[in-house]
Amino acid sequence: MRKFLLFFALVFLVSCSTVTNLDYAKLNLKDKKITVLPFENYTETPLAGLRVKSITEGVVSSKGYKLSITNVKQDKDYSPEEIKKLLQELKESNIDYAITGSVNEFRYKTGIDGEPAVSITVKIYDIKQEKEVYTSVSSKTGWSHESITTVAQKILNKIIP
Repeated sequence: MRKFLLFFALVFLVSCSTVTNLDYAKLNLKDKKITVLPFENYTETPLAGLRVKSITEGVVSSKGYKLSITNVKQDKDYSPEEIKKLLQELKESNIDYAITGSVNEFRYKTGIDGEPAVSITVKIYDIKQEKEVYTSVSSKTGWSHESITTVAQKILNKIIP
C-alpha cells in the first residue's frame, strides 16, 4: 500500500510540473524597437500561433519595451518560410528585434478537470545582424479553473527577458 501511495504521489507531482529552459544572453532590449511576429503552430488548435503572438505583444508592452506592431493576416497559420520572409522584410524597417517562435501545445487536457496545457518556444532575432540572439522553451499545465491564455501568459512573462 505504501508503494502505491508513493507511486501515486510521484505521478501527481510530475503531471503538475513546469519545465523551463532559459538561455539568457546579454541581451539589452531597453530603448530598442521590438516587433512580434506570428508563432509557428505545431498544435491541432487553429490559429494558436496568432493567439500566442497577441499575448506576447501584451507581455512585451507590459515589460516597458518599445513595441512596434507588425500587421499580419489574422486568419491563417504561418509556415516557417512565411515567418522567415517577414523577418527579411523587417531589414528595411527601423525595427531592432523581432520575437517569434513556435507553439507546440495549446489545449485543454481531456478528463474530468480539463487542465490547460501549453508549450511555447520563444526566439528573439537581431534584425540588423540577421541572427537569432535568444531562445527559450517552456511548458506548463495549469489548474482546471485557469484558461489556456492565462497559462501562456505566465510562461511568456517568465521566458521573455
